[in-house]
Amino acid sequence: MNYDAFKQKCKEKGYSASSLVTELGISKSNITNWKNGGNPSYEILIKMAQTLECSVGYLLGTEDDSHGAGVTVSQALRSIKATPARTISLKSSKNLQDSYLNEIAAFANSSILFLCGNEKKFTATEPDRKIADISERGRDKLIEIFDNVNNNPIIANIQMQLSRIILYNLNVTSAEQISDEFLSSKADFILNDKKHKDNLRNYPFNLSDLLTLGDLFDKSMKFMISGVE
Repeated sequence: MNYDAFKQKCKEKGYSASSLVTELGISKSNITNWKNGGNPSYEILIKMAQTLECSVGYLLGTEDDSHGAGVTVSQALRSIKATPARTISLKSSKNLQDSYLNEIAAFANSSILFLCGNEKKFTATEPDRKIADISERGRDKLIEIFDNVNNNPIIANIQMQLSRIILYNLNVTSAEQISDEFLSSKADFILNDKKHKDNLRNYPFNLSDLLTLGDLFDKSMKFMISGVE
């Protein structure tokens, strides 16, 4: 991260680096790492950029603020052409690179802001599109997201947002529309944050769930995620 740019933006907004991280609930121990050239996590970058009303690229030192004045993180992330993070950990030994995350967002007809946020209501980026393509490697990465219980909170969040997109494409607005009792409980958690005594139901959909949903609604996985056959 460009610590000088970060410090200057804090000053402009009436913060010190220490007071900003305290307000955002971030450990002050991160500050030393940033001073030494380390980068905040993707989640922290978004929080800081939103609070400081600047682009993520500016905080990372990849964007001159004079050429991006007024471009907030929300505006930047609504473009699916680029993500601010260099890589996001998918598993301990694997990374979800920017290019794949962008490709998945485009395939799901979603903004990066929705995919990496926690908004419950999904709005398609292109409501009337007819074609949805994804590369073989992009498909592999997409399956990886669903094919495990993610300990990484950012990837787990993407899995949740994709689950909301799936329910949107299946036109499911109520858990009662799903005949499978287990998946109905999961849908209730995804749609309404309703937690169940059986903790296995308090997760987004996984790959096995997608296969079952496809059978129940007679829809392909491609359609469930992209909205296009």
